[in-house]
Amino acid sequence: MVTIISTLFLIVFGVLYPLFLWITDSEKIGRGFHRFTLSISSLMGSLGVTLLWLMNIDFLSRVSAAVWILALITVSWFYWSRPAVQAWVVSIPSLLGIIVYVRMVNELVTPDFSLLATSILGGFILSGSIFSMVLGHWYLNVVDLPMALLRRSIRWLFFFLVLRVLWDTPYLLTGEIDATGSAISLLEFIQSFNGFFLFIALFFGTALPLVICVLALRTVAIHSTQSATGLLYVVVISVAMGDLFYKYYALQFGLFL
Repeated sequence: MVTIISTLFLIVFGVLYPLFLWITDSEKIGRGFHRFTLSISSLMGSLGVTLLWLMNIDFLSRVSAAVWILALITVSWFYWSRPAVQAWVVSIPSLLGIIVYVRMVNELVTPDFSLLATSILGGFILSGSIFSMVLGHWYLNVVDLPMALLRRSIRWLFFFLVLRVLWDTPYLLTGEIDATGSAISLLEFIQSFNGFFLFIALFFGTALPLVICVLALRTVAIHSTQSATGLLYVVVISVAMGDLFYKYYALQFGLFL
Protein backbone atom coordinates (compact mmCIF):
# COMPACT_ATOMS: atom_id res chain seq x y z
CA MET A 1 0.00 0.00 0.00
CA VAL A 2 2.85 2.40 0.82
CA THR A 3 4.32 1.89 -2.65
CA ILE A 4 0.98 2.56 -4.34
CA ILE A 5 0.35 5.71 -2.28
CA SER A 6 3.88 6.98 -3.00
CA THR A 7 3.51 6.29 -6.72
CA LEU A 8 0.15 8.08 -6.92
CA PHE A 9 1.56 10.99 -4.91
CA LEU A 10 4.65 11.43 -7.10
CA ILE A 11 3.05 10.97 -10.50
CA VAL A 12 0.02 13.20 -9.95
CA PHE A 13 2.36 15.94 -8.74
CA GLY A 14 4.63 15.56 -11.76
CA VAL A 15 1.63 15.64 -14.09
CA LEU A 16 -0.25 18.62 -12.64
CA TYR A 17 2.43 20.91 -11.23
CA PRO A 18 3.60 22.33 -14.63
CA LEU A 19 0.02 23.42 -15.40
CA PHE A 20 0.32 26.17 -12.80
CA LEU A 21 2.74 27.98 -15.11
CA TRP A 22 -0.43 29.31 -16.75
CA ILE A 23 -0.79 31.52 -13.67
CA THR A 24 2.54 33.29 -13.95
CA ASP A 25 4.09 35.75 -16.37
CA SER A 26 7.29 33.92 -17.27
CA GLU A 27 8.88 37.01 -18.85
CA LYS A 28 8.56 39.00 -15.60
CA ILE A 29 9.34 36.25 -13.16
CA GLY A 30 12.55 35.09 -14.85
CA ARG A 31 13.85 31.82 -16.25
CA GLY A 32 14.90 30.50 -12.86
CA PHE A 33 11.28 29.98 -11.85
CA HIS A 34 10.25 27.90 -14.83
CA ARG A 35 13.52 25.98 -14.56
CA PHE A 36 12.64 25.03 -11.00
CA THR A 37 9.03 24.21 -11.88
CA LEU A 38 9.93 21.91 -14.75
CA SER A 39 12.91 20.29 -13.01
CA ILE A 40 11.01 19.45 -9.79
CA SER A 41 8.13 18.06 -11.89
CA SER A 42 10.56 15.93 -13.91
CA LEU A 43 12.33 14.68 -10.79
CA MET A 44 9.16 13.73 -8.91
CA GLY A 45 7.62 12.23 -12.02
CA SER A 46 10.76 10.18 -12.72
CA LEU A 47 10.69 8.75 -9.21
CA GLY A 48 7.01 7.86 -9.64
CA VAL A 49 7.59 6.18 -13.01
CA THR A 50 10.51 4.21 -11.53
CA LEU A 51 8.23 2.88 -8.79
CA LEU A 52 5.57 2.11 -11.39
CA TRP A 53 7.99 -0.01 -13.41
CA LEU A 54 8.75 -2.05 -10.30
CA MET A 55 5.07 -2.99 -9.91
CA ASN A 56 3.09 -5.78 -11.48
CA ILE A 57 1.21 -3.56 -13.90
CA ASP A 58 0.30 -3.75 -17.58
CA PHE A 59 3.33 -3.28 -19.85
CA LEU A 60 1.52 -0.73 -22.02
CA SER A 61 0.82 1.40 -18.92
CA ARG A 62 4.49 1.35 -17.97
CA VAL A 63 5.55 2.28 -21.50
CA SER A 64 2.97 5.11 -21.58
CA ALA A 65 4.37 6.42 -18.29
CA ALA A 66 7.89 6.32 -19.71
CA VAL A 67 6.75 8.23 -22.82
CA TRP A 68 5.12 10.87 -20.62
CA ILE A 69 8.18 11.45 -18.46
CA LEU A 70 10.43 11.60 -21.52
CA ALA A 71 8.12 14.20 -23.05
CA LEU A 72 8.24 16.25 -19.85
CA ILE A 73 12.04 16.04 -19.65
CA THR A 74 12.29 17.03 -23.32
CA VAL A 75 10.13 20.13 -22.76
CA SER A 76 12.20 20.98 -19.68
CA TRP A 77 15.42 20.71 -21.69
CA PHE A 78 13.97 22.79 -24.53
CA TYR A 79 13.02 25.70 -22.26
CA TRP A 80 15.99 25.44 -19.89
CA SER A 81 17.99 28.27 -21.49
CA ARG A 82 15.06 30.30 -22.77
CA PRO A 83 13.88 33.42 -20.90
CA ALA A 84 10.20 32.40 -21.01
CA VAL A 85 7.98 29.39 -21.58
CA GLN A 86 4.84 28.85 -23.57
CA ALA A 87 2.30 27.42 -21.13
CA TRP A 88 0.40 25.55 -23.83
CA VAL A 89 3.57 23.67 -24.84
CA VAL A 90 4.28 22.71 -21.24
CA SER A 91 0.67 21.48 -20.96
CA ILE A 92 1.11 18.85 -23.70
CA PRO A 93 3.10 16.42 -21.49
CA SER A 94 0.60 17.05 -18.67
CA LEU A 95 -2.32 16.05 -20.88
CA LEU A 96 -0.47 12.84 -21.77
CA GLY A 97 0.34 12.38 -18.10
CA ILE A 98 -3.34 12.62 -17.11
CA ILE A 99 -4.11 9.74 -19.47
CA VAL A 100 -1.28 7.74 -17.92
CA TYR A 101 -2.52 8.55 -14.43
CA VAL A 102 -6.06 7.45 -15.27
CA ARG A 103 -4.76 4.10 -16.57
CA MET A 104 -2.60 3.70 -13.49
CA VAL A 105 -5.45 4.38 -11.05
CA ASN A 106 -7.74 2.01 -12.94
CA GLU A 107 -5.20 -0.81 -12.63
CA LEU A 108 -3.73 -0.20 -9.18
CA VAL A 109 -6.91 0.81 -7.35
CA THR A 110 -10.28 0.70 -9.10
CA PRO A 111 -11.86 2.05 -12.32
CA ASP A 112 -14.19 4.38 -10.45
CA PHE A 113 -14.89 7.93 -11.64
CA SER A 114 -15.26 9.18 -8.06
CA LEU A 115 -11.74 8.04 -7.23
CA LEU A 116 -10.31 9.62 -10.37
CA ALA A 117 -12.09 12.91 -9.73
CA THR A 118 -11.06 13.18 -6.08
CA SER A 119 -7.53 11.98 -6.79
CA ILE A 120 -6.96 14.58 -9.51
CA LEU A 121 -8.60 17.27 -7.37
CA GLY A 122 -6.29 16.32 -4.51
CA GLY A 123 -3.37 16.54 -6.92
CA PHE A 124 -4.35 20.08 -7.89
CA ILE A 125 -4.58 21.06 -4.21
CA LEU A 126 -1.18 19.55 -3.42
CA SER A 127 0.48 21.05 -6.50
CA GLY A 128 -1.22 24.41 -6.00
CA SER A 129 -0.07 24.67 -2.39
CA ILE A 130 3.55 23.93 -3.27
CA PHE A 131 3.44 26.23 -6.31
CA SER A 132 2.03 29.10 -4.23
CA MET A 133 4.66 28.59 -1.55
CA VAL A 134 7.51 28.58 -4.09
CA LEU A 135 6.04 31.60 -5.87
CA GLY A 136 5.79 33.50 -2.58
CA HIS A 137 9.42 32.68 -1.85
CA TRP A 138 10.34 34.00 -5.32
CA TYR A 139 9.36 37.51 -4.31
CA LEU A 140 12.57 37.57 -2.27
CA ASN A 141 14.57 36.98 -5.45
CA VAL A 142 12.81 39.18 -7.99
CA VAL A 143 12.34 42.90 -7.34
CA ASP A 144 9.00 44.51 -8.24
CA LEU A 145 7.27 41.22 -9.06
CA PRO A 146 3.53 41.97 -9.47
CA MET A 147 1.47 41.05 -6.40
CA ALA A 148 -1.29 39.86 -8.71
CA LEU A 149 0.67 36.67 -9.50
CA LEU A 150 0.75 35.44 -5.89
CA ARG A 151 -2.83 36.56 -5.30
CA ARG A 152 -4.00 34.63 -8.36
CA SER A 153 -2.12 31.51 -7.30
CA ILE A 154 -3.62 31.52 -3.80
CA ARG A 155 -7.10 32.14 -5.20
CA TRP A 156 -6.79 29.09 -7.45
CA LEU A 157 -5.68 27.01 -4.47
CA PHE A 158 -8.66 28.34 -2.50
CA PHE A 159 -10.95 27.46 -5.42
CA PHE A 160 -9.76 23.83 -5.49
CA LEU A 161 -10.20 23.56 -1.72
CA VAL A 162 -13.76 24.87 -2.01
CA LEU A 163 -14.46 22.26 -4.69
CA ARG A 164 -13.29 19.58 -2.28
CA VAL A 165 -15.63 20.94 0.42
CA LEU A 166 -18.55 20.90 -2.03
CA TRP A 167 -17.69 17.31 -2.99
CA ASP A 168 -17.05 15.99 0.52
CA THR A 169 -19.92 17.57 2.45
CA PRO A 170 -22.85 15.64 0.87
CA TYR A 171 -20.74 12.47 0.90
CA LEU A 172 -20.02 12.83 4.61
CA LEU A 173 -23.65 13.62 5.50
CA THR A 174 -25.27 10.80 3.53
CA GLY A 175 -22.51 8.25 2.88
CA GLU A 176 -22.12 4.87 4.55
CA ILE A 177 -19.22 2.48 4.96
CA ASP A 178 -18.97 -1.23 5.72
CA ALA A 179 -16.00 -1.16 8.09
CA THR A 180 -17.13 -3.56 10.83
CA GLY A 181 -19.22 -6.07 8.91
CA SER A 182 -22.29 -3.84 8.90
CA ALA A 183 -22.99 -0.52 7.23
CA ILE A 184 -22.55 2.58 9.37
CA SER A 185 -22.75 6.26 8.49
CA LEU A 186 -19.55 8.14 7.77
CA LEU A 187 -20.27 10.53 10.63
CA GLU A 188 -20.38 7.57 12.99
CA PHE A 189 -17.29 6.08 11.36
CA ILE A 190 -15.28 9.25 11.95
CA GLN A 191 -15.98 8.92 15.67
CA SER A 192 -14.60 5.37 15.74
CA PHE A 193 -10.98 4.31 16.16
CA ASN A 194 -10.60 3.39 12.46
CA GLY A 195 -12.05 6.72 11.38
CA PHE A 196 -9.94 8.96 13.59
CA PHE A 197 -7.36 9.65 10.88
CA LEU A 198 -10.15 10.51 8.45
CA PHE A 199 -10.95 13.41 10.76
CA ILE A 200 -7.24 14.33 10.61
CA ALA A 201 -7.40 14.22 6.80
CA LEU A 202 -10.46 16.46 6.70
CA PHE A 203 -8.97 18.95 9.14
CA PHE A 204 -5.42 19.16 7.79
CA GLY A 205 -6.25 18.43 4.16
CA THR A 206 -9.19 20.80 3.73
CA ALA A 207 -10.37 22.89 6.68
CA LEU A 208 -7.07 24.30 7.92
CA PRO A 209 -5.71 25.15 4.43
CA LEU A 210 -8.95 27.01 3.65
CA VAL A 211 -8.57 29.22 6.71
CA ILE A 212 -4.88 29.84 6.06
CA CYS A 213 -5.55 30.74 2.41
CA VAL A 214 -7.91 33.48 3.59
CA LEU A 215 -5.22 34.78 5.95
CA ALA A 216 -2.60 34.59 3.18
CA LEU A 217 -4.80 36.60 0.82
CA ARG A 218 -5.16 39.28 3.49
CA THR A 219 -1.39 39.48 3.98
CA VAL A 220 -0.90 39.73 0.21
CA ALA A 221 -3.40 42.60 0.19
CA ILE A 222 -1.05 44.59 2.45
CA HIS A 223 1.98 43.51 0.35
CA SER A 224 3.44 41.37 3.12
CA THR A 225 4.80 38.58 0.93
CA GLN A 226 7.10 37.15 3.60
CA SER A 227 4.19 36.63 5.99
CA ALA A 228 2.10 35.12 3.19
CA THR A 229 4.93 32.75 2.28
CA GLY A 230 5.26 31.65 5.90
CA LEU A 231 1.54 30.84 5.96
CA LEU A 232 1.87 28.93 2.69
CA TYR A 233 4.64 26.78 4.17
CA VAL A 234 2.10 25.69 6.79
CA VAL A 235 -0.44 25.00 4.04
CA VAL A 236 2.00 22.73 2.18
CA ILE A 237 2.71 20.62 5.27
CA SER A 238 -0.97 20.46 6.17
CA VAL A 239 -2.11 19.53 2.64
CA ALA A 240 0.60 16.87 2.23
CA MET A 241 -0.40 15.24 5.51
CA GLY A 242 -4.07 15.31 4.61
CA ASP A 243 -3.45 13.99 1.10
CA LEU A 244 -1.62 10.92 2.40
CA PHE A 245 -4.50 10.09 4.74
CA TYR A 246 -7.06 10.68 1.98
CA LYS A 247 -5.21 8.19 -0.24
CA TYR A 248 -4.98 5.68 2.62
CA TYR A 249 -8.75 5.73 3.16
CA ALA A 250 -9.37 5.47 -0.57
CA LEU A 251 -7.26 2.32 -0.78
CA GLN A 252 -8.24 0.76 2.54
CA PHE A 253 -11.96 1.61 2.77
CA GLY A 254 -12.94 2.88 -0.69
CA LEU A 255 -13.71 6.39 0.57
CA PHE A 256 -13.26 8.88 -2.25
CA LEU A 257 -12.97 12.19 -0.41
